[in-house]
Amino acid sequence: MSQQVRLTSVDYVVFIHATEDLNKVIKAVENLIPPKLRERKTVEVEEVHGHYDNPIRIAKISLRNPEYAFQSLAWIWKGLSDIDRAYIMRNLDLHLDEKLRLYMRLDKQYAYLGSTKLTFSDDVIKVVFSFKGSKEAIKDFLLKIQ
Repeated sequence: MSQQVRLTSVDYVVFIHATEDLNKVIKAVENLIPPKLRERKTVEVEEVHGHYDNPIRIAKISLRNPEYAFQSLAWIWKGLSDIDRAYIMRNLDLHLDEKLRLYMRLDKQYAYLGSTKLTFSDDVIKVVFSFKGSKEAIKDFLLKIQ
């Protein structure tokens, strides 16, 4: 039997540029949160400036409840295409750091439209799942969600 793994939290982080509508970007992030949990979220927005002094807002939503984190992972994982899930599993070392945080870069435009898609562009919603356990146990855990 594989080692125990525990999902502890999830963080959603998105950069909102001056040309983007804050409410639309938050809606995109909300679409990546299970419907039952959307009312439980708190959005923190920080105002910063880019390299050319352009205004940028950073929005962050954190769910620290392990059950909410699991529901969020299941929601996103099941929303991904078979190809995206297979890519993560094949390249788990690229998505999982030494502190057992699983990183996903999800397409902001697709999320706004209600879809879930991995992307390698810069226009992303970064989702970070924090685990306790081992890399092998996390791999087994993800396979069971499928």
